[in-house]
Amino acid sequence: MDKKQAIIDPAILEGFRTYEAQQRIANTKVGCALVVFLMPAGSLVDRYVYPDELWPFFFLRLVCSALAGGIWMFLFTEAGRKCAKWLGVIVPLLPAMFIAGMIAVKEGFASPYYAGLNLVVLAVGVVLHWTVWESIIAVSLVLMFYIIVGLLNGVIPGSGVLFNNFYFILLMDVTVVVGTYFQSRSRFQEFALRFELDRSGKALEESNQKLKELDQIKSRFFANISHELRTPLT
Repeated sequence: MDKKQAIIDPAILEGFRTYEAQQRIANTKVGCALVVFLMPAGSLVDRYVYPDELWPFFFLRLVCSALAGGIWMFLFTEAGRKCAKWLGVIVPLLPAMFIAGMIAVKEGFASPYYAGLNLVVLAVGVVLHWTVWESIIAVSLVLMFYIIVGLLNGVIPGSGVLFNNFYFILLMDVTVVVGTYFQSRSRFQEFALRFELDRSGKALEESNQKLKELDQIKSRFFANISHELRTPLT
């Protein structure tokens, strides 16, 4: 897709990069807001799944929310807007790391909280609108978190549980990467169409303005000719 884009029009590519940078800031703010509100809300699940760890996990969720809130406020500054590309990568990895920590503390590979990692990966594809390579890096890191904390826990469940969890994680990873690819193509095509329409509209407006100027020049010319002809006759 990059080769085709380079052939199309450098102006469209430059405009698309600027547009994506602006959208990245807005989407990262949305991602921060989701982390701030949804991470503490996950304590409702802790209450029923791991009631003995309710308050320690709640503290971890609050820390994660506080970090996301700090990033959200930082994005309103000039320095934050310049770092928006990297902050957009960090935001979804925050809840992934904290959820991975909960998995390590409890049942490791057997923990049902692998579903929380899938929610993080889903947010990458739906909310943040990353590039294909960014989504590949993100899902790979989340999978790596899961493998590391599972091994650190040291308890290896039966093959059925292990296969089930990895199957759904990998299935979500593939779905997000493929979806990101088609979303990226669709966003570029939509932007290119709008860009061409705007450029055509501006060109048409300039042509109309030139026609008006020519019409005014013609009118003045004939007025002068008419005046010059009437003066000798008078």
